Amino acid sequence: MTTATAAPKLLFLQGFLQNGKVFSEKSSGIRKLLKKSNVQCDYMDAPVILEKKDLPFEMDDAKWQETLNAGVNRAWFYHSDISSELDLSPAIEAVTKYIKDNGPYDGIVGFSQGAALASIITNKITELVPSHPQFKVSLLIAAYSFTEPDPENEGQLRISQKFQDSFKPMDDRTTKMLFVYGTADMAVPCERAKYLYNIYTKGQELDDCKAYEHPGGHMVPNKKDIIRPIVEEINTSLGVSV
Repeated sequence: MTTATAAPKLLFLQGFLQNGKVFSEKSSGIRKLLKKSNVQCDYMDAPVILEKKDLPFEMDDAKWQETLNAGVNRAWFYHSDISSELDLSPAIEAVTKYIKDNGPYDGIVGFSQGAALASIITNKITELVPSHPQFKVSLLIAAYSFTEPDPENEGQLRISQKFQDSFKPMDDRTTKMLFVYGTADMAVPCERAKYLYNIYTKGQELDDCKAYEHPGGHMVPNKKDIIRPIVEEINTSLGVSV
């Protein structure tokens, strides 16, 4: 008698002003392709409930009411242009609890704010949940790190001292890292995504660290020609086939 193998599970972390349901819709192209290979996609709601005053841009009252009605006034952390002011404790605690309650997970997927957080969770998963293995794959879409001016190199950036340990990849990393970014992204310019990518590669070409560029903006690409090779890479990492 053979025992059925549990379907691989991926945890999805939404972006700013989204929720799990909306991120599921925005990433439907990737999600539907993964479903064909029997990969389970779990979408978590971010814990921070935003008020209008928390927005880093102007929004009229009617649009804000639509935001409230849709339940997308959520974030992983409050926005700040000063990295050292960011507080990720509630987000990390919420994700850690979610993984303990619903995991283990074979991989993690994040978009924008959720991708910055997913990078940290990837690096710290065995510390946050000691019984949890490293992820097999981490997909970071429109990702970024928390930087500040480098006092030793004028005009250059470095990871904020507060978060240098958070963005330090494991020395024995076995997680396949996949980065996706748009060349027309105005919210998270692709240079920021490339900066995070270079933290993992240190300027080298690595088989376990790949970047995928698309011509779009701040979005999860859904066109088959863009996402198919990404999903194939995920499937390979998970050891599944369509």
